[in-house]
Amino acid sequence: MVRCIAVLGSGTVKSDHATYQQAIKLGALLAKAGFKICHGGYGGVMEAVARGCHEAGGKNIGITIKKLPHLTPGLNVSRPGVKTVKQRGLRSKNPWIDREIRMPFWQARLFKLVDMGDAYIFLDGATGTLNELFFIWEMTNKGLLDRPIILIGKRLRVLVQFLKKDPSVKIPKQMQFASTIPAVVRNLQG
Repeated sequence: MVRCIAVLGSGTVKSDHATYQQAIKLGALLAKAGFKICHGGYGGVMEAVARGCHEAGGKNIGITIKKLPHLTPGLNVSRPGVKTVKQRGLRSKNPWIDREIRMPFWQARLFKLVDMGDAYIFLDGATGTLNELFFIWEMTNKGLLDRPIILIGKRLRVLVQFLKKDPSVKIPKQMQFASTIPAVVRNLQG
C-alpha cells in the first residue's frame, strides 16, 4: 500500500517557475488524497511540494544533511589530479517542513529518501534529479525495489524516450508517465 510519496526534482527552480507551481499543486493534491510526502528538504521543487502539502493540511518530511564535510568519509582523497571540496554551508531547510530528518552525508540522505518512499514522483531537474532517478531505476531493474516511479517532467519524458531506443536499456514496468498532477494522484490511488 502506498502511504508515503518521495517527490524529487530540481532544488534551484524559483517560485515563479512553472515546475515550482506544478510542485505546489502536486503537494496539495497528494495531501488531500491522504498521502504523506517526503522530499530533500531544501529549496526549489522540495520547498514547493512541502508548501503545497502543508497549506493543504497534509504532513511532509524533509530529509536534510547535517553538514557537508570535505566530501564523505572515504571519498576525501588527496592525490595529484583530485581536488578536494572545501567545507561549505548547505542552504537552510525550507520553512514548510513539518518534520526534518537530518542525515550525516548526502549518500545517507538519498538512501533515506529511497527507503521512505512507497512510490517516487520525479519532476524535471538537473544532474541531482537524474542521479536519484537512475539510482532508483537501477535498483528497480535489479529487483531490489518494486515501487511505482512516476515521471511528470517533460524533459524527463524526452530523456527516457531517447534511452528506450537503446535495446540494452531496460525500462522497468513500474515506470509510468503522467501528463497532469490529477493523473499522478489517480495512478497512486488506483
